[in-house]
Amino acid sequence: MFCVGDSVIYPTHGLAEVEAIEEKNVLGSKTFFYVLRVQNKEMSVLVPTGNEEKIGLRAIIDASEIPGIISIMKEPPSAQTTYWHQRYSENYQKMKTGSIFETAKVFRDLIIIKREKKLSVKETRMMENAKELIISEIAYALACAKEEAERMVLAAIETNPSLKLTQVQ
Repeated sequence: MFCVGDSVIYPTHGLAEVEAIEEKNVLGSKTFFYVLRVQNKEMSVLVPTGNEEKIGLRAIIDASEIPGIISIMKEPPSAQTTYWHQRYSENYQKMKTGSIFETAKVFRDLIIIKREKKLSVKETRMMENAKELIISEIAYALACAKEEAERMVLAAIETNPSLKLTQVQ
């Protein structure tokens, strides 16, 4: 269970803070909710307590887990379908888990595909969102600037043997 003031990760939206825990009457039954304030977005989210795992709400990674993320950036891409809408759906399911490791795989795979062909608008947005989620969580975990976290991520992806590039955008 999280407490007021805890920083957490909310799937597909990223870093959030538990602002309150409120009791609400839902269909005649009293239920407790986390009131989450999503960072960098004008957005609050209510999450029923006890549903953290189901929703993918989780604590921020420890700095010791960052090498695992960096190594994912250097791995070959996952096998993916050629149809963008199917690929988008599969990648969305990965991101919806809330796992930064799954999000890192989505980012890596989309960056690699982008070098071979044009991504759909939805996939481009997903790639940018995945990148932002990874960078903001690494920056928080290391207590460093987002620019430094971004340099780490991009330096790692640039070493991926599947990419033949000089610059990642």
